[in-house]
Amino acid sequence: MFVLLAFVGAVVIRIVDQHNYPSLGTAVWWALQTITTVGYGDVAPTTAAGRVVGGIEMVLGVSFIAFLTAGVTSTVIRREGAEAAEAVRAQRERHHQTIVDGLTEARHAIAELDKRFGQIESRFTD
Repeated sequence: MFVLLAFVGAVVIRIVDQHNYPSLGTAVWWALQTITTVGYGDVAPTTAAGRVVGGIEMVLGVSFIAFLTAGVTSTVIRREGAEAAEAVRAQRERHHQTIVDGLTEARHAIAELDKRFGQIESRFTD
């Protein structure tokens, strides 16, 4: 998309400002410099129409870089959020399992005490 925007800008500047951009190669070089915000300054539009095209090309370049950066950042944050949510879920599951294991152990202990109490009780009732 970036290269396509640069090429479209090059074609338009070549049509609008033929004096400063006598070849498509020069126009492409200028468009790439402009859209990437490098701007060496070796080729620059001097007509009003050329400056309008240059301004549009600059805004597109800065916007494209901003959207690209936002997209990458959003993807990274989403992945980290999903990983964090998975870690929290796994931790909760471990806590739940610990509680269930503790309850099971308590039930076994109560059953054992019940059994012993029954044995002691039977000695006194016999």
